[in-house]
Amino acid sequence: MKEIVVVLAISTKKERGWIRVSTVTDCWSDLGMHFDKSKFGAVFSAPGLYEVEVVNNALFGQNAQYEVTQCRKIGSFAELVEMAKIK
Repeated sequence: MKEIVVVLAISTKKERGWIRVSTVTDCWSDLGMHFDKSKFGAVFSAPGLYEVEVVNNALFGQNAQYEVTQCRKIGSFAELVEMAKIK
């Protein structure tokens, strides 16, 4: 499933990276997603807007366990503010 999300927090302290997100399109509230630090650690560089593709690794009846499989940075909050000032 592909979504545009607002990344609010990023953690790379543990073996797998983790992001706290809020969606832009559908209302999921806020949720966490894990990611492979070797693949996406450089992409998730700062809070901002990202397009992510995720899979839910949870078994039936378990809480959702989202894992990022693809991502693209749209812009950090600082970059988006600068772009808004230019226009």
